[in-house]
Amino acid sequence: MQPRIRWRKALPFLVLLVLGLVVFTVGGLNILRRQDDGRWEAHLIDLAHLIASSAQTEIDNFGESADLNRLAAHYADTLEISVQFFNPEGLLLGSSDFNSSLSPILINDLVERILSDGQGAWLSDEDITVGTVIRGADQGLLGFVLIQAPSVSFRLDLIPLWNLGAIVILVALVIGLVLAMVIQEHAVKPVEDLIIAVQQMRSGNFHNLAFPAGANELQDLSQSLKDMAQQLGDQIGALTTERAKLSAVLNQMTDGVLIADPEGRVQLLNPAAERIFQVGGQRGLQRSVVEVLRYHQLVDLWRMAREGQRQTTMLEIGPQHLFLQVTGMPLKASLKGSTLILFQDLTQLRRLETVRRDFISNVSHELRTPLASLKALAETLQEGALDDPPAAQRFITRMETEIDNLTQLVNELLELSRIESGKVPLSFHRIQPCDLLSPAFERMTLQVERAGLSLMMDCPPDLPPVFADPDRITQVMINLIHNALKFTPPGGQISLSAYRDGDYIVFFVKDTGVGIPKKDLSRIFERFYKADRARTGGGTGLGLSIARHMVESHGGFIWAESEEAQGSTFYFSLPVA
Repeated sequence: MQPRIRWRKALPFLVLLVLGLVVFTVGGLNILRRQDDGRWEAHLIDLAHLIASSAQTEIDNFGESADLNRLAAHYADTLEISVQFFNPEGLLLGSSDFNSSLSPILINDLVERILSDGQGAWLSDEDITVGTVIRGADQGLLGFVLIQAPSVSFRLDLIPLWNLGAIVILVALVIGLVLAMVIQEHAVKPVEDLIIAVQQMRSGNFHNLAFPAGANELQDLSQSLKDMAQQLGDQIGALTTERAKLSAVLNQMTDGVLIADPEGRVQLLNPAAERIFQVGGQRGLQRSVVEVLRYHQLVDLWRMAREGQRQTTMLEIGPQHLFLQVTGMPLKASLKGSTLILFQDLTQLRRLETVRRDFISNVSHELRTPLASLKALAETLQEGALDDPPAAQRFITRMETEIDNLTQLVNELLELSRIESGKVPLSFHRIQPCDLLSPAFERMTLQVERAGLSLMMDCPPDLPPVFADPDRITQVMINLIHNALKFTPPGGQISLSAYRDGDYIVFFVKDTGVGIPKKDLSRIFERFYKADRARTGGGTGLGLSIARHMVESHGGFIWAESEEAQGSTFYFSLPVA
C-alpha cells in the first residue's frame, strides 16, 4: 500500500520530465541536422555555380567531352565530390564518375527543377545532390552541372550527441526520482501513517497507534481517527470483558442454557446443556431445536415460549433417567423473536430426596418394631404377668433383647454419623493383606459353622503391604461376612481372599447365597437399604453403608457383583503402601 501511494505521486512528474527531455533532445538534434544540411546545401550550390562558370568556356568553345571529363575529374579529386555535365536535353557531356548512383528518374526530376528555378537540390540519407544551369556569355542555356557529395563527407555525426542526450535524460531521471521522493516524503508519509493506523484498527488493535502529528490539512482527520480508535478500543474492551464474564458464567453453570433464533436454529448451547443432550464440540449450533432437544415435550415448550408465553415443566429423559426442570421464556427486549430455555438437572436432588424418604421410612420401621414389642411386653406385664414369676422373667428377657437391638441401632447410627463427618480417628499401619483377613476369619469361623456353612480363606503370601487401620478394616470384613452369612442357605460356602490390581490390593468376600437383583446393586450401600426385606434375616441395614464409608476413608473403593441364585461377591480395594 505505501509504495503504491508514493509511486502514484512521483510517477507522473517523472514521466513528464522524461518526455520533456526526450522531446527537447530529439527536436534539438533534428533542428541541428536540418541547419547543417541547409548550410552544406548552400555551400554545394555555390560550388556548383563556380564549376558551371569554369565549364562555360569549355562549352562555348565547343569543348570536347574529354576536356569536360578532365574538368570534372579535377574538381572531384580536389573536393572529393562527383561532378557531371549535361546538355539542355539531359544528355551527359562529361563526368568524373561514369558509375554514378543517380537514377534516370532523379536526373529528370533535377533537370526539371533546375530548368524551372535555375538550381536545385536533392537530399537523401546517403548523399546530397545539387545542380545549376550553365549559361553562355549571351545568357543562353548551355546545359547544367550536377554535384553529388556523400553524407559522410559533410553531414554532422549525431551519435555522440545522442549518447550525450541519453546520459542527460538518465541523470535527470535519477535526480528527478530522488527529488520527487524527497519532496513527496512530507506529503505522503502522513497518509501512509494513517493507512497503517487504519489497518491496525481493522486487525483489532485500537491502542498505541502511531497517528501523524502536525500533518497540516490532515491534522483534523488524524485527530478524529485517533479519538475514534480510543472510543472503539474502550467499547470493544468493555464488550470483551463482559463477554468473557458471560462465557465464564455459562461454562461453569450446572444448569443448561439454550438460545434459539426465531427460525428455531440454536444460537447458544452451554457445556451443561451439551452434556444433558449429549451434543459435544459445538455440534449443536445452527441445528434446529427439534434435532437438539429430541423430546416432544421440550419442543412443545419451546414453541409456546416462542409465542410469548413463559413455560415451565418437569420431566425425566434419557437412559440415565435425568430429572429436569425446564423453563422457556421469550427474549423480547434483547433478542427479539429469540427464545431462552433453562434446564435444571434435579436428578441428584431427587435421588437425595428418595434417600431421605427411605431413611426416614427405614428408621421408623427399625424403631417401630422393637418399640411395639416393648409396648406389648410392658402391657402384658401390667395385665398380670408380674404375678407369674417365670413368665415375667421371660418377658423381661425379651425386653432386654429389644433394648439391645435398639441400642445397636442407635450405636450404628452414631458410628455412621461420626464416620461421615470424618470424626472417627484412624490409626494407619503398614500391614500385610493376609494379616487383615486373619482376625475376621478367626472371629467369624464359629458363627459361620453354627449356621451350617463353611468359611475358607485363601490369601497369597507375596502380596505387598498396605497402609490401613487394622481394627477398622477387620470391622469391614466382619460386616461383609455377616452379610454373606444372612443370605447364604445352610450347606453354602463363604470365601475370603485378596489379589493385586495395579497400585491397589483388592479384598473380596464371596458367597454361594441367593444373590442380589441387578436393580438393587447400585443402592445396597445406602443406609437402611435392603434388597429383599422378606429375606433380610434381621439387622439394621447399616452394615454395608458403614463399610463403604470406612473403605473410602482409606482411599479405596467398594463394590459388589452378583447374579440371583448364584451368589454374590463383595470387593473393596486399598492402596499399596
